[in-house]
Parts: sequence; C-alpha cells; structure tokens
Amino acid sequence: MKLVKSVKAAFAVSAAAGALFGLCLFIWPDLSAGMLCVAIGALMLLSGVIRLTGYFSNDIYRLAFQFDLAAGLLSMLVGGVLIFRRSQIMVLLPVIVGIVVLMDSVLRLQTALDARHFGMEKWWLILAAAAVGALIGLLLLVRPLEGGRLLRRVTGLSLMAHGAEDLITVLYAVKAPRRASAQRPIIETSFRITDED
Repeated sequence: MKLVKSVKAAFAVSAAAGALFGLCLFIWPDLSAGMLCVAIGALMLLSGVIRLTGYFSNDIYRLAFQFDLAAGLLSMLVGGVLIFRRSQIMVLLPVIVGIVVLMDSVLRLQTALDARHFGMEKWWLILAAAAVGALIGLLLLVRPLEGGRLLRRVTGLSLMAHGAEDLITVLYAVKAPRRASAQRPIIETSFRITDED
C-alpha cells in the first residue's frame, strides 16, 4: 500500500515537472540544445525508474502502469542516450520527443478505454488528454524539419501535454489497496448460553 502511494506521488511530481519544463521551453524557446537534451533526458530517466517501480507495485486497477515495463525501460534508454550522446542527436530531439509522446499517448488511449470498462467516471479525461498528446506528438513528426523557435515551442507544448496526460492518468487510474482491516470488516455477534434440563 505504501509503495503504491509513494509511486503515485513520485509519478505525479515527475509529470508536473515535465509539464513545467515544457511550459518553460514554450515561453523561452532559446534555451541551448545541449541543456534541452540533458533536461529532457533526466526527466525521461526519472520517469522510467518510476514507471518500472509502478509496474511492480500493488495497484488495484493495474491501468496506469500496465504497459510500463516496456515503456519504463524504453524511457530510461532514450533518456540515457539524450544525456550521454547529446552532441550526435540534438538535431533529432523534436523527432524523439514526438515519437515518445505519440507512443505514450496511444497507450493511454487504451488505458482510458479500460478505465471506462472498470466504471471510472473520469475515464473521458484520460481519453481527452491522450488524444491531445497524440495530436501534438504527431505534429512534431509530420513537420520535423521546421527549425527555430516555432519547433521548440511545439516541443515544449508536447511536453506540457504529455505531463498533463500522465498527471491525469495517475490521479484517476491509480488506487492503493486498503488495509486488511478495512477490506474485511469485523462482524460482531452476541450469543447467550442457557441451561436446558
């Protein structure tokens, strides 16, 4: 129970940090490419570790982290490449971000539909956030050669959408199991012994 709550809190903080960094990139698109690679790579490494931990946690619904064994490993791999090979792939950064955001958003679409089958009332929020994330991620892939401030602003927008999508998913689709005493209420009974001759 504690692990699920810790992972939920860590994932929420990570998602909020990603969205905040995307907002900063949207407002200040002139950040250096090297700094962008390191910052995005660090966020992806952190997200990957949290996703892997979430996959092995005792989440009741098993929705938010159901794909996170593969997604967590991929996120860590891409994050490491962005940090340690940034000079070779700085030009491809918008494409890499677009692929990651699009892939994660498509998986979240399934999470939203599964949440609907579970009867969750807020499933449509996950669906809407995933659809927006997928569209913006696709936008980065369709026009990856447009350089300059506009491309960086779209990259920032995609990071904002991705962070918001993860935040909504973890808030509404992760549920920690209750304590055993809460799951199994004690039923009190009373009886009286009488002597029968």
